[in-house]
Amino acid sequence: TFFLNQLFIKKLFKIFERNIHGVDRCLIAISGGPDSLSLAFLAKCYSLRNSVKFSYALVDHKLRKGSSFEAKKVVQMLKKIGINCKILVWKGRKPNSNIQKIARSNRYRLLVKECNRFHAKTILLGHQLNDLHENFFLRMTRGSGLKGLTSLGKNSEFYKIKLLRPLVEVPKRDLEKLALIVFGKFI
Repeated sequence: TFFLNQLFIKKLFKIFERNIHGVDRCLIAISGGPDSLSLAFLAKCYSLRNSVKFSYALVDHKLRKGSSFEAKKVVQMLKKIGINCKILVWKGRKPNSNIQKIARSNRYRLLVKECNRFHAKTILLGHQLNDLHENFFLRMTRGSGLKGLTSLGKNSEFYKIKLLRPLVEVPKRDLEKLALIVFGKFI
């Protein structure tokens, strides 16, 4: 929590803290990007300050050569700040088309399974403000209705597990800065 003394990080922590108020046991979804590394750091600080138990998991889709190496690298980065992160592996045949959608579905399936194993009802996701804008315009160009245009809010639900996005109002550049301060790099 040493970094929380910095004004910039303190500001991000207050946003995070406000957006997860009342959450006591959850799974933190990690990818290795600046969004999820920042999420992991802020969650670790929150868990230490509030004596809550969080679990951390990263999904290795095995879609790219080197993905397993990257996953192990992220686990090592997180260990440096006292986070144990479990790697969940997507096993089975990989698709030739509609890869993003199928990968997302399998990622959430694995995360929900891990969440249930941890006896948690919530998964924290590292989506940030730029994701919100990108998703909005992508869905608008696809002719999505109002419900589709508002689908990436602060929270939603997937198989009775709450999906919480506590950083959705934070710009990506701020999370990149935070990840570089804490970890020195990101994937």
